[in-house]
Amino acid sequence: MKRELKYKLVTSLSINEIEIKRMYSLMQENYDYILFENFKKDLIKKDYVGLLIDNKNTIQGFTTYALNPKNYTHKKYNILFSGDTVIAEDFTGTQELTKGWGKTVGFFIKKYPQKKLLWYLMSKGYKTYLYLPFFFQKYYPALEKSRNDFRLKEIINEFSSLIYPDCWEEKLGIIKFKNKLGQVKEKHISKSIDKKNKHIDFFLEKNPGYIDGDELVCMAEVDIDNLFRFPKMMLINYLNSNEH
Repeated sequence: MKRELKYKLVTSLSINEIEIKRMYSLMQENYDYILFENFKKDLIKKDYVGLLIDNKNTIQGFTTYALNPKNYTHKKYNILFSGDTVIAEDFTGTQELTKGWGKTVGFFIKKYPQKKLLWYLMSKGYKTYLYLPFFFQKYYPALEKSRNDFRLKEIINEFSSLIYPDCWEEKLGIIKFKNKLGQVKEKHISKSIDKKNKHIDFFLEKNPGYIDGDELVCMAEVDIDNLFRFPKMMLINYLNSNEH
């Protein structure tokens, strides 16, 4: 019988060494050129971690978040930066991480109701990018012109220039790291080619260097009116709950 997973949002500083090592092992299963010290240093820079925990209390997946990193401020909106996201192969296809995302964005919307929430997503693989066309009516960059939220392009450039000044390629919309910091393992690359669809084709066209660890930078406004049915219901359920 398959183990059930539960999503838990915690602060990055509350993660202990054993948990960090487990998270690192999950990264190693999916990416090459991941160094433990670099992974740990990057994790500490994040504000929150969304953990997927099974009924044996073992971490089977996680995603990291930082709100307005590098002291970025804007009077009209917050930027939620999504970092590393990974899930154990045995649990591929679970919806718990998606449901957890709904709780997380709901948490920040509740905490800062006076500001819009923009989701900043770096995609080094097609699976990450596919959250956008499946979740949002409009986002950037999108295959269909009608779904491109072009006002976000300038914000992406401003924010990317701040957090990755030496790696941001504005014309390409790509973050190109000088050193290898984590490429998708070859076994996952072959799967992505086997499962091509129009959005995967678009991702491959926009980010041909993903095989070398290049990241396509994406953004969407997290708003009930901009979400499709499934993520919209997740967000509404959280906003109507007593969770904080």
